[in-house]
Amino acid sequence: MKLEKIEAKLKKLQPKWVGEKTIASITRGLNAAFAKSIVHFTSSRYDSQYFKNYSIIVGGQYNPRIFSYIREAIQITLSFPKDKKKVTISEKEAEMLVVRIARAIHHEYRHKHQQKGRGWNIPKPYKPKFKKNRLKAMYYGLPDEIDAHAYETQAERVDINRLRAAHKIGWRECEAIYLYRTCFRESDPKVWYKFLKKVYKNTV
Repeated sequence: MKLEKIEAKLKKLQPKWVGEKTIASITRGLNAAFAKSIVHFTSSRYDSQYFKNYSIIVGGQYNPRIFSYIREAIQITLSFPKDKKKVTISEKEAEMLVVRIARAIHHEYRHKHQQKGRGWNIPKPYKPKFKKNRLKAMYYGLPDEIDAHAYETQAERVDINRLRAAHKIGWRECEAIYLYRTCFRESDPKVWYKFLKKVYKNTV
């Protein structure tokens, strides 16, 4: 599914998210909008004391088709504070929620295309030579993740001129760029430049 189509579906729902909303109403509306695709929405809970700046956290996962009884699916999980039955969403938060959901779907569709392009071949894992944040680096340094995170930046309409001075891109403007910069620019510049190269290619 093209990014423009994903965004159109989400922007149509955006006005309905503003105000005090139940969790079920948000996920129900999303599932109805994407009913004819492989995208499915579900919800989970998080401890709000650890994520004070978020009302909703968005995550995604691509599940390839396995034989005939497990169908291909992209699962997008919206996580809400566990101590609330409803969330209050401002117009600005609704606008950002469109970006975060579009980014997650776009990211997982990239994993779908990666899988389709190579079958069941597994790419070589990334083994960081440094110890700090080693497990985090092992995940984000995977070739598939570098590619998918670079691809997802399309949903955030990154300003290429500002990106070329990468230190000016903060996490609120593009989480993927901020993540790869802080994780790899000093510890393993090869990964950082590989990521940047893909971002530039995707935004031309």
